[in-house]
Amino acid sequence: MKRTRKIHNLDTLEKEIYRLQLEAKNTEEKLDRNFDHLRDNYSSMFMNSFFSSRRNKEEGRSSFFDSFFKNENFTAAINKVTDHIANRAAEGIENLVDKIFQKKK
Repeated sequence: MKRTRKIHNLDTLEKEIYRLQLEAKNTEEKLDRNFDHLRDNYSSMFMNSFFSSRRNKEEGRSSFFDSFFKNENFTAAINKVTDHIANRAAEGIENLVDKIFQKKK
C-alpha cells in the first residue's frame, strides 16, 4: 500500500485524489473478481475441504489448519462474524419484502 504524498498546492491535491480514486477502483475490481471466483467455485472448494479433512482423519494425520480451526478463540470469532452476516442478510431480506409489499398495497 502506497503512502500518501505531501500536498503542496491544489494541483498536487488533485493528483493525489485522482491516484487514490484509481487505487480504490483497482481494489474494488480485485474484490469483485475474488468474490466472483468464490461464488463460482464455492461448492468445489467446500467439497475439497470437506473430503480433505475426512481423508486426514481417516489416515490419522492432522494439519496446522486442523489445530487452528479447533482453537476456541478462532471458532468464537468465526461464529460472531457468521452471526453478524446472517443478521444483516435477514435485515436486507426483510427490507426487500417490506418494499415489495408496500408497493402492491
